[in-house]
Amino acid sequence: MQNALVLGASGMLSGLCVRLLDQQFQVFAVARTWESLERLQTGAGPQADRLTTMALDYHDTERLGRWIAHTQLMHGPLDRVFAWIHGEFGPVLETVDREIYAYRRSPWMLHHIRGSRAADTPFDRPPLSTICTYQEVVLGFIQEERHSRWLTVEEIVGGIWQASHSEAERVVVGEAGPPELRPR
Repeated sequence: MQNALVLGASGMLSGLCVRLLDQQFQVFAVARTWESLERLQTGAGPQADRLTTMALDYHDTERLGRWIAHTQLMHGPLDRVFAWIHGEFGPVLETVDREIYAYRRSPWMLHHIRGSRAADTPFDRPPLSTICTYQEVVLGFIQEERHSRWLTVEEIVGGIWQASHSEAERVVVGEAGPPELRPR
């Protein structure tokens, strides 16, 4: 069984947590509030025994690092991380990488989920350990006949899941540009 950490597990990534559980992953979910994590626990149904949740702000990197270390000590090294991080992501990703590196020397996968504006800049892998395979997943929009719309939660979860099976360093789910076509 593989261990997956989901940062930002409330909202649209709660569906990804359920998908990972369906695929027999042990899932460790981090969100800011217990209320959203309780909804996730309920939505996990009988698979909730493979779901471990923690309410914390992932920007508190000291606390996040201690929790990741404890989680790996109790359950084994993390194999995959799905991270939807608002704001400055560098320190969060560095903390995750450092703590995983402390518990394993074999490759692991980081799926960094970002908004459509990430596609406006060239791909730039953050400075992470050499055992970390990094993938940027850019969430775009859908262009319909005369308008565009943001992706649905189902499209986001399906797109992230499909991206996680790709070797591409950057995957765009939907369309990311041009910027003037993005929904307002």
